[in-house]
Amino acid sequence: MKIISLGLLLAASLLLSSHMTAASLTPGTAVELTGTTGKFDFIKMDVLDRRLLACHTGNGSLDVIDVDAGKLIKSVATGAAQGVAVDEKGGRYFVSVSKPPKMVIIDSTKLEVIGEVPLSGPADLCAYSPKLNWVFVDNDEKGQIWEIDLKMMTVLHSWELSPETGMEDLAFDSAGTFFVQNVKDASKLFVVDYAANPIFAGTQPMMAPNPTPEISTLPAEKPHGLALVGDDKVLIAGGNGKLVLLDVKAGKVVASTDIAVKVDEIAYDAGLRQAYCASGAGLISTVSVSANKLATIDSVPSAPGAHSIAVDPKTHTVWVAFVKDNKPYVQPFAAK
Repeated sequence: MKIISLGLLLAASLLLSSHMTAASLTPGTAVELTGTTGKFDFIKMDVLDRRLLACHTGNGSLDVIDVDAGKLIKSVATGAAQGVAVDEKGGRYFVSVSKPPKMVIIDSTKLEVIGEVPLSGPADLCAYSPKLNWVFVDNDEKGQIWEIDLKMMTVLHSWELSPETGMEDLAFDSAGTFFVQNVKDASKLFVVDYAANPIFAGTQPMMAPNPTPEISTLPAEKPHGLALVGDDKVLIAGGNGKLVLLDVKAGKVVASTDIAVKVDEIAYDAGLRQAYCASGAGLISTVSVSANKLATIDSVPSAPGAHSIAVDPKTHTVWVAFVKDNKPYVQPFAAK
């Protein structure tokens, strides 16, 4: 089933600049997740096992999809799943759940829940650090972070990163030196050097963290999606139709470009050096990324409400999740 409408095509054309001649993405056949219902939050790729992991909030589950076969493997009951992180070496999925508030651990081989850690408030998104063997989960209602020690299976510490509410996406860098956290209501990004900080090293777990750099994300207002690019660059998507490239070491935005409005999740393909920004308005913006430059390629029609997106680095296929006529789907888009 191809989800394209004339209205969305017209909307997409308004976002194309005069030098753009072709779309970067071609829609494939949508896959219905039969036996499930409700809306999605973030989705992620399990690259090693060739799976798309869909946080199916409305269904109270993590849906595991075989991307090569194009079919649902299993819908694992978790509660209202918001975000997921992958431990490839340990064979685990970590799912942040808003209702009931908890972090759920799933065995990626058996696709069964093997542990839960209760939280004091509704979770939003999460990130995993292999170096620390910790999961960080942010609070959906206030500027709070929970640090979960997977060896002890407990919240090692929770602290207020920001007095503002509206925490959004977060991520660890691959080198194990820092993690970043979007704060939507303040239009800023926090950078925490957890390798050099006693609280993150685990030596003084009850201390509050040292003051952390705050970097403005403007002109990207109310930042949502986030993706790390290389060792010291971060892509930030703003709800006002802007994508910015932020240099963590320099502490500033070094490039920006126009994208579709109402973007939530973004995905980055390092092989193609392209970012994909999912708009709930029914568009996917594709952006070319270089060291200090962003260039919008185009915005192609997706499905209304498809604000969740992931990319398969092996095939360069882009996936979105959405609901149409009360039926949940995931849909692939082939990159040119």
